[in-house]
Amino acid sequence: MGTELPKTNANSSVEEKSLLQQQLEELVKVGVGGKFRNQNTEDYVKKIEEEIAFEEAMIRGGITRYQKLIKDAVVDSQESTTLYGIVLQQKYITELSKLINTEVESMTSGVAGNRQTALKLMCQCLPKSAFINEEFIHNNPNVWDTVSLIALKNVIDGISAETTLNKLAIKLGTALMLEAKITIFKDEEKDKYNQVAKRLTGKNMPQNANRYLYKRKVWTYCMNKHNLQFDDWSKESQLHLGVKIVSLCEQLGLVRHQNRKTNKIKTICYVEATPKIVEEIKNFNIKNEALYPKYLPMLMPPRDWENPFVGGYYGKKHNYKQQSAKEISQSINKENK
Repeated sequence: MGTELPKTNANSSVEEKSLLQQQLEELVKVGVGGKFRNQNTEDYVKKIEEEIAFEEAMIRGGITRYQKLIKDAVVDSQESTTLYGIVLQQKYITELSKLINTEVESMTSGVAGNRQTALKLMCQCLPKSAFINEEFIHNNPNVWDTVSLIALKNVIDGISAETTLNKLAIKLGTALMLEAKITIFKDEEKDKYNQVAKRLTGKNMPQNANRYLYKRKVWTYCMNKHNLQFDDWSKESQLHLGVKIVSLCEQLGLVRHQNRKTNKIKTICYVEATPKIVEEIKNFNIKNEALYPKYLPMLMPPRDWENPFVGGYYGKKHNYKQQSAKEISQSINKENK
């Protein structure tokens, strides 16, 4: 019995090797592309039809995923992280910086009003280097880009839903006060600032956390730890500053305010997106929701590339022209002759 066992294993090994050899020979025989290639049969056309339908399902899956991301962002008031939110920030940041610069110049010239004087607080968001030459600020509105970005982010975060003017204004004032604290922290404790800033970039950020809230907590903790001297802005000042920023966004046509009576003696002011922006967001989503399919492995071997625009996938989404399954079959067979 001791001599028969190795013989059995040897036979098994020979059989496995033979089977592997047969598979390799078959692959070499049919070539890259599988058994159906070079065969203009109904079965082959049917397989291509299945592949095209499968690719269309990928596109629908991508649309569903895109719409879910938008829905979740709206619910979480994080629309500034969506594609259309980023586009709106890029579109309006320069214009908002110019308006802020104009308002600050008016404030320094002595224009009265609580909202104008509240702009003095916003100047704390600029580094000390910006005040070395006053002409630098007047001739370079882009020094306010950070302030504009913060303002647009907070306005866009809830742009699909209405909010009260007071609530949005306080939110803007609080965000700008945090930026002022961080700016002072950078001027006074540059080394410590760089350490924290490095920690809050790239892979160091938790992937499952709200990035903005996480950063705010880290900055607040570090500034308190190093006993940063800062006089907090009053709620009234934050409100005036926030209302001023909202009015500038209204000038850009980004939002509008409406007074609504809740009862005979009480009226609440709400802020909402303008019809133009709502339509712009709607059209943007329609155009972009199909650009990110839910890619899955193909059912059929990829098409050879006829040119830079035709090849790989079979459907129209990935090729500049639409072809029927039969036309694709003929095209592939023509390539392999």
